[in-house]
Amino acid sequence: MGDDDPEVWGMSRFQRRWSPWQPFKLWAQALRVHYLSASLIPVLLGMVIARNETTIAGWRFFLVLAGVFSYHGGANLLNDFYDEETDRLNRQPSLFNGGSRVLVKRLLPAKQLKRAALLCYTTGTVCALGLALSGGGVGVALFALAGLGGGYFYSAPPLCLAATGFGELCVGLVFGPFLVAGTAVALTGRFIPTALLVSLPVGILIAAVILTNELPDCESDRQTGKRTLVVRLGRERSILLLAFLLVLAFCLLFMIGMGLGAPRSWAGLLLAWPMVFWLWSQRRGGLKQGSRFVMTSAGVILLHMASGLMLIMTLIRRGS
Repeated sequence: MGDDDPEVWGMSRFQRRWSPWQPFKLWAQALRVHYLSASLIPVLLGMVIARNETTIAGWRFFLVLAGVFSYHGGANLLNDFYDEETDRLNRQPSLFNGGSRVLVKRLLPAKQLKRAALLCYTTGTVCALGLALSGGGVGVALFALAGLGGGYFYSAPPLCLAATGFGELCVGLVFGPFLVAGTAVALTGRFIPTALLVSLPVGILIAAVILTNELPDCESDRQTGKRTLVVRLGRERSILLLAFLLVLAFCLLFMIGMGLGAPRSWAGLLLAWPMVFWLWSQRRGGLKQGSRFVMTSAGVILLHMASGLMLIMTLIRRGS
Protein backbone atom coordinates (compact mmCIF):
# COMPACT_ATOMS: atom_id res chain seq x y z
CA MET A 1 0.00 0.00 0.00
CA GLY A 2 1.77 3.19 -1.19
CA ASP A 3 1.72 6.75 0.12
CA ASP A 4 -0.73 7.78 -2.58
CA ASP A 5 -3.26 5.15 -1.54
CA PRO A 6 -6.36 7.03 -0.30
CA GLU A 7 -6.77 4.64 2.61
CA VAL A 8 -3.39 5.72 4.00
CA TRP A 9 -4.51 9.36 3.89
CA GLY A 10 -7.75 9.06 5.80
CA MET A 11 -10.27 8.13 3.08
CA SER A 12 -11.64 4.59 3.00
CA ARG A 13 -13.10 2.85 -0.07
CA PHE A 14 -16.53 3.20 1.57
CA GLN A 15 -16.09 6.97 1.84
CA ARG A 16 -14.95 7.20 -1.79
CA ARG A 17 -18.00 5.27 -2.94
CA TRP A 18 -20.65 6.91 -0.79
CA SER A 19 -19.25 10.43 -0.31
CA PRO A 20 -19.00 11.93 -3.82
CA TRP A 21 -18.54 15.43 -2.35
CA GLN A 22 -15.63 14.39 -0.13
CA PRO A 23 -12.89 15.35 -2.63
CA PHE A 24 -14.45 18.80 -3.18
CA LYS A 25 -14.68 19.44 0.55
CA LEU A 26 -11.11 18.24 1.03
CA TRP A 27 -9.69 20.48 -1.67
CA ALA A 28 -11.79 23.42 -0.47
CA GLN A 29 -10.14 22.91 2.92
CA ALA A 30 -6.67 22.64 1.39
CA LEU A 31 -7.16 25.74 -0.78
CA ARG A 32 -8.67 27.63 2.19
CA VAL A 33 -11.52 28.99 0.10
CA HIS A 34 -12.87 30.90 3.11
CA TYR A 35 -9.94 33.30 2.61
CA LEU A 36 -10.65 34.04 -1.06
CA SER A 37 -12.44 37.24 0.00
CA ALA A 38 -8.93 38.62 0.57
CA SER A 39 -8.41 38.57 -3.21
CA LEU A 40 -12.05 39.02 -4.27
CA ILE A 41 -12.41 42.45 -2.59
CA PRO A 42 -9.40 44.08 -4.33
CA VAL A 43 -10.35 42.52 -7.68
CA LEU A 44 -13.87 43.94 -7.42
CA LEU A 45 -12.40 47.28 -6.40
CA GLY A 46 -10.10 47.31 -9.43
CA MET A 47 -13.00 46.28 -11.67
CA VAL A 48 -15.21 49.17 -10.49
CA ILE A 49 -12.36 51.64 -11.02
CA ALA A 50 -11.84 50.28 -14.54
CA ARG A 51 -15.59 50.37 -15.24
CA ASN A 52 -15.70 54.05 -14.28
CA GLU A 53 -13.06 54.75 -16.93
CA THR A 54 -14.31 52.64 -19.84
CA THR A 55 -16.51 49.73 -20.85
CA ILE A 56 -15.00 46.40 -19.83
CA ALA A 57 -15.48 42.98 -21.39
CA GLY A 58 -16.99 40.28 -19.18
CA TRP A 59 -14.59 37.62 -20.40
CA ARG A 60 -11.62 39.76 -19.34
CA PHE A 61 -13.01 40.10 -15.84
CA PHE A 62 -13.53 36.33 -15.73
CA LEU A 63 -9.89 35.76 -16.71
CA VAL A 64 -8.72 38.19 -14.01
CA LEU A 65 -10.81 36.43 -11.36
CA ALA A 66 -9.71 32.95 -12.46
CA GLY A 67 -6.06 33.96 -12.56
CA VAL A 68 -6.09 35.70 -9.18
CA PHE A 69 -7.95 32.86 -7.45
CA SER A 70 -5.49 30.38 -8.97
CA TYR A 71 -2.46 32.29 -7.71
CA HIS A 72 -4.08 32.72 -4.29
CA GLY A 73 -4.92 29.01 -4.05
CA GLY A 74 -1.41 28.03 -5.11
CA ALA A 75 0.10 30.28 -2.44
CA ASN A 76 -2.13 28.67 0.23
CA LEU A 77 -1.12 25.16 -0.85
CA LEU A 78 2.58 26.01 -0.78
CA ASN A 79 2.18 27.61 2.63
CA ASP A 80 0.83 24.30 3.96
CA PHE A 81 3.73 22.42 2.39
CA TYR A 82 6.50 24.60 3.82
CA ASP A 83 4.80 25.13 7.21
CA GLU A 84 3.97 21.49 7.88
CA GLU A 85 6.36 21.19 10.83
CA THR A 86 5.18 24.46 12.35
CA ASP A 87 1.52 23.54 11.91
CA ARG A 88 2.14 20.15 13.52
CA LEU A 89 3.51 21.83 16.65
CA ASN A 90 0.68 24.36 16.81
CA ARG A 91 -1.51 23.81 19.86
CA GLN A 92 -4.05 26.53 19.02
CA PRO A 93 -5.21 25.85 15.45
CA SER A 94 -8.48 27.34 14.27
CA LEU A 95 -10.29 28.28 11.10
CA PHE A 96 -8.02 31.34 10.90
CA ASN A 97 -4.58 29.99 11.78
CA GLY A 98 -2.45 26.85 11.81
CA GLY A 99 -2.84 26.09 8.11
CA SER A 100 -5.49 23.93 6.47
CA ARG A 101 -4.35 20.84 8.49
CA VAL A 102 -4.61 18.53 5.45
CA LEU A 103 -0.96 17.50 5.80
CA VAL A 104 -0.96 17.44 9.59
CA LYS A 105 -4.02 15.16 9.62
CA ARG A 106 -2.65 13.13 6.69
CA LEU A 107 -5.68 13.85 4.52
CA LEU A 108 -3.52 14.53 1.46
CA PRO A 109 0.05 13.52 0.57
CA ALA A 110 2.66 16.25 0.17
CA LYS A 111 3.39 15.28 -3.44
CA GLN A 112 -0.24 15.75 -4.40
CA LEU A 113 -0.30 19.14 -2.70
CA LYS A 114 2.76 20.27 -4.66
CA ARG A 115 1.24 19.08 -7.95
CA ALA A 116 -1.95 20.99 -7.18
CA ALA A 117 0.06 24.14 -6.40
CA LEU A 118 1.88 23.80 -9.74
CA LEU A 119 -1.47 23.43 -11.52
CA CYS A 120 -2.77 26.57 -9.79
CA TYR A 121 0.27 28.61 -10.75
CA THR A 122 0.15 27.34 -14.33
CA THR A 123 -3.54 28.24 -14.64
CA GLY A 124 -2.92 31.70 -13.22
CA THR A 125 -0.03 32.32 -15.59
CA VAL A 126 -2.06 31.23 -18.63
CA CYS A 127 -4.82 33.68 -17.61
CA ALA A 128 -2.27 36.48 -17.16
CA LEU A 129 -0.68 35.80 -20.56
CA GLY A 130 -4.10 35.77 -22.20
CA LEU A 131 -4.90 39.16 -20.69
CA ALA A 132 -1.50 40.61 -21.59
CA LEU A 133 -1.60 39.45 -25.22
CA SER A 134 -5.20 40.55 -25.76
CA GLY A 135 -4.69 44.20 -24.91
CA GLY A 136 -3.49 44.37 -21.31
CA GLY A 137 0.10 44.80 -22.38
CA VAL A 138 3.32 44.41 -20.43
CA GLY A 139 1.75 45.98 -17.34
CA VAL A 140 -0.40 42.89 -16.80
CA ALA A 141 2.66 40.66 -17.03
CA LEU A 142 4.55 42.77 -14.49
CA PHE A 143 1.69 42.80 -11.98
CA ALA A 144 1.15 39.06 -12.47
CA LEU A 145 4.86 38.41 -11.89
CA ALA A 146 4.75 40.50 -8.71
CA GLY A 147 1.73 38.56 -7.46
CA LEU A 148 3.25 35.21 -8.35
CA GLY A 149 6.55 36.06 -6.70
CA GLY A 150 4.93 37.49 -3.58
CA GLY A 151 2.68 34.46 -3.08
CA TYR A 152 5.45 31.96 -3.78
CA PHE A 153 8.28 33.53 -1.77
CA TYR A 154 5.98 34.32 1.15
CA SER A 155 6.54 30.69 2.19
CA ALA A 156 9.19 29.20 -0.11
CA PRO A 157 12.98 29.48 0.07
CA PRO A 158 15.29 31.20 -0.47
CA LEU A 159 13.36 34.30 0.66
CA CYS A 160 10.75 32.78 3.05
CA LEU A 161 9.36 36.27 3.63
CA ALA A 162 6.95 35.18 6.37
CA ALA A 163 9.88 33.85 8.37
CA THR A 164 11.90 37.05 8.09
CA GLY A 165 9.34 39.54 9.39
CA PHE A 166 8.40 40.83 5.93
CA GLY A 167 5.35 38.63 5.45
CA GLU A 168 2.83 41.33 6.39
CA LEU A 169 4.44 43.87 4.04
CA CYS A 170 4.46 41.31 1.23
CA VAL A 171 0.79 40.37 1.67
CA GLY A 172 -0.23 44.02 2.10
CA LEU A 173 1.41 44.97 -1.21
CA VAL A 174 0.16 41.95 -3.16
CA PHE A 175 -3.46 42.09 -1.93
CA GLY A 176 -3.54 45.87 -1.95
CA PRO A 177 -1.77 48.03 -4.57
CA PHE A 178 -0.63 45.18 -6.85
CA LEU A 179 -4.01 43.49 -7.07
CA VAL A 180 -6.22 46.59 -7.31
CA ALA A 181 -3.99 48.42 -9.78
CA GLY A 182 -3.20 45.19 -11.65
CA THR A 183 -6.90 44.42 -12.13
CA ALA A 184 -7.52 47.91 -13.49
CA VAL A 185 -4.59 47.55 -15.89
CA ALA A 186 -5.76 44.11 -17.03
CA LEU A 187 -9.24 45.45 -17.81
CA THR A 188 -8.29 48.79 -19.40
CA GLY A 189 -4.74 48.35 -20.64
CA ARG A 190 -3.49 51.39 -18.72
CA PHE A 191 -2.49 52.43 -15.22
CA ILE A 192 -5.15 54.40 -13.26
CA PRO A 193 -3.76 56.46 -10.33
CA THR A 194 -7.05 56.23 -8.40
CA ALA A 195 -6.51 52.48 -8.12
CA LEU A 196 -3.27 52.98 -6.22
CA LEU A 197 -4.86 55.47 -3.81
CA VAL A 198 -7.93 53.42 -2.84
CA SER A 199 -5.85 50.23 -2.53
CA LEU A 200 -3.81 51.50 0.41
CA PRO A 201 -6.33 50.93 3.25
CA VAL A 202 -7.31 47.55 1.77
CA GLY A 203 -3.65 46.47 1.75
CA ILE A 204 -3.09 47.71 5.31
CA LEU A 205 -6.15 45.84 6.58
CA ILE A 206 -5.17 42.52 4.98
CA ALA A 207 -1.70 42.94 6.50
CA ALA A 208 -3.51 43.39 9.85
CA VAL A 209 -5.34 40.10 9.21
CA ILE A 210 -2.02 38.29 8.73
CA LEU A 211 -0.56 39.89 11.85
CA THR A 212 -3.60 38.85 13.89
CA ASN A 213 -3.44 35.27 12.68
CA GLU A 214 0.22 35.00 13.66
CA LEU A 215 -0.50 35.69 17.35
CA PRO A 216 -1.55 32.14 18.36
CA ASP A 217 1.21 30.69 16.12
CA CYS A 218 3.92 32.53 18.04
CA GLU A 219 5.23 29.58 20.09
CA SER A 220 5.22 27.01 17.28
CA ASP A 221 6.85 29.52 14.91
CA ARG A 222 9.55 30.24 17.49
CA GLN A 223 10.24 26.53 18.01
CA THR A 224 10.83 25.93 14.29
CA GLY A 225 12.92 29.07 13.77
CA LYS A 226 10.23 30.89 11.82
CA ARG A 227 10.86 34.46 12.97
CA THR A 228 7.62 36.15 11.99
CA LEU A 229 6.91 39.73 12.95
CA VAL A 230 5.04 38.53 16.06
CA VAL A 231 8.01 36.39 17.12
CA ARG A 232 10.35 39.35 16.65
CA LEU A 233 8.16 41.95 18.38
CA GLY A 234 6.45 39.79 20.99
CA ARG A 235 2.71 39.59 21.60
CA GLU A 236 2.26 42.91 23.41
CA ARG A 237 4.03 45.07 20.84
CA SER A 238 2.39 43.11 18.00
CA ILE A 239 -1.07 43.97 19.35
CA LEU A 240 -0.06 47.64 19.62
CA LEU A 241 1.11 47.48 16.00
CA LEU A 242 -2.20 45.87 15.05
CA ALA A 243 -4.13 48.71 16.70
CA PHE A 244 -1.94 51.24 14.87
CA LEU A 245 -2.59 49.56 11.50
CA LEU A 246 -6.35 49.73 12.09
CA VAL A 247 -6.14 53.42 13.00
CA LEU A 248 -3.99 54.16 9.95
CA ALA A 249 -6.31 52.24 7.61
CA PHE A 250 -9.43 54.01 8.83
CA CYS A 251 -7.81 57.45 8.75
CA LEU A 252 -6.95 56.76 5.10
CA LEU A 253 -10.48 55.50 4.47
CA PHE A 254 -11.95 58.67 5.95
CA MET A 255 -9.73 60.89 3.80
CA ILE A 256 -10.57 58.88 0.68
CA GLY A 257 -14.27 59.08 1.51
CA MET A 258 -14.01 62.87 1.86
CA GLY A 259 -12.10 63.05 -1.41
CA LEU A 260 -14.76 61.02 -3.19
CA GLY A 261 -17.46 63.31 -1.83
CA ALA A 262 -19.24 60.75 0.33
CA PRO A 263 -18.65 61.75 3.98
CA ARG A 264 -22.07 60.66 5.26
CA SER A 265 -21.80 57.12 3.96
CA TRP A 266 -18.53 56.71 5.87
CA ALA A 267 -20.06 57.21 9.30
CA GLY A 268 -19.85 53.44 9.74
CA LEU A 269 -16.09 53.81 10.16
CA LEU A 270 -16.77 54.89 13.74
CA LEU A 271 -17.70 51.27 14.49
CA ALA A 272 -14.04 50.31 14.12
CA TRP A 273 -12.83 52.45 17.01
CA PRO A 274 -14.26 50.27 19.82
CA MET A 275 -12.22 47.38 18.43
CA VAL A 276 -9.06 49.50 18.47
CA PHE A 277 -9.59 50.39 22.14
CA TRP A 278 -10.40 46.76 22.96
CA LEU A 279 -7.16 45.62 21.32
CA TRP A 280 -5.27 48.21 23.36
CA SER A 281 -6.78 46.76 26.55
CA GLN A 282 -5.78 43.23 25.53
CA ARG A 283 -2.14 44.00 24.77
CA ARG A 284 -0.73 42.59 28.02
CA GLY A 285 -2.69 39.36 27.77
CA GLY A 286 -1.52 38.86 24.21
CA LEU A 287 -4.86 37.37 23.14
CA LYS A 288 -3.67 34.00 24.43
CA GLN A 289 -7.20 32.81 25.11
CA GLY A 290 -8.46 30.96 22.04
CA SER A 291 -11.94 32.45 22.04
CA ARG A 292 -10.58 36.00 22.19
CA PHE A 293 -8.23 35.33 19.30
CA VAL A 294 -10.98 33.86 17.11
CA MET A 295 -13.22 36.85 17.87
CA THR A 296 -10.42 39.29 17.04
CA SER A 297 -9.43 37.53 13.82
CA ALA A 298 -13.03 37.34 12.63
CA GLY A 299 -13.47 41.02 13.50
CA VAL A 300 -10.42 42.17 11.52
CA ILE A 301 -11.51 40.07 8.52
CA LEU A 302 -14.99 41.62 8.67
CA LEU A 303 -13.45 45.10 8.86
CA HIS A 304 -11.42 44.34 5.74
CA MET A 305 -14.50 43.11 3.87
CA ALA A 306 -16.77 45.93 5.06
CA SER A 307 -14.20 48.61 4.21
CA GLY A 308 -13.65 47.15 0.75
CA LEU A 309 -17.39 46.99 0.09
CA MET A 310 -17.82 50.60 1.28
CA LEU A 311 -15.15 51.71 -1.19
CA ILE A 312 -16.76 49.69 -3.97
CA MET A 313 -20.25 51.10 -3.34
CA THR A 314 -18.91 54.65 -3.13
CA LEU A 315 -17.06 54.29 -6.43
CA ILE A 316 -20.13 52.77 -8.10
CA ARG A 317 -22.28 55.72 -6.99
CA ARG A 318 -19.61 58.16 -8.13
CA GLY A 319 -19.38 56.56 -11.57
CA SER A 320 -23.14 56.32 -12.15
